Amino acid sequence: MEVNNAWPWNILWTVEAHFHLQCSVNTQNCSIWAREKPFQTQPLPLNSQKVTVWCGFTAAFIVVPLIFEQIGPSGPVTCAVNGARYEFLLRNQLIAALQLRGFVDSTIFMQDGAPPHIATPVKELLNLHLGNDRIISRHFLTARPPRSSDLAFRLQAVWLPKRSCVRGCDCELG
Repeated sequence: MEVNNAWPWNILWTVEAHFHLQCSVNTQNCSIWAREKPFQTQPLPLNSQKVTVWCGFTAAFIVVPLIFEQIGPSGPVTCAVNGARYEFLLRNQLIAALQLRGFVDSTIFMQDGAPPHIATPVKELLNLHLGNDRIISRHFLTARPPRSSDLAFRLQAVWLPKRSCVRGCDCELG
């Protein structure tokens, strides 16, 4: 990668977040202690309905949040993220947006190393449009260590206050 003082401003930070559609609380790691044995139970589905949203930003612009969905018989339906869907999103949404803004030649793309992000079609697409030296991710020249303590956890923190609003619960954004 060519040394350039402006390179940190050209990094496209990306993150995915799951937004649960029901107002439910994750009690997987929660213990409630009582004096008597509880006789009431509340059945819950194993996996609640959720939508996966992808977002990215640089110092110059924010990429509109993109939703992973497919067209079902009754309209759009949320779906799991896999290599093919991630490649489709990058090719048809992100690369097109970068080309429209004229930022393809200067953007440094950063993503985590989740399996869909390093699928062969995704790697080929990113190499074709951005070049191997402008990608920060696992299995590229500039590797991003898994679970690294960079901005990714801060990006997740940005999503947290907005998740309840997406679900339709009462919330206030300060």
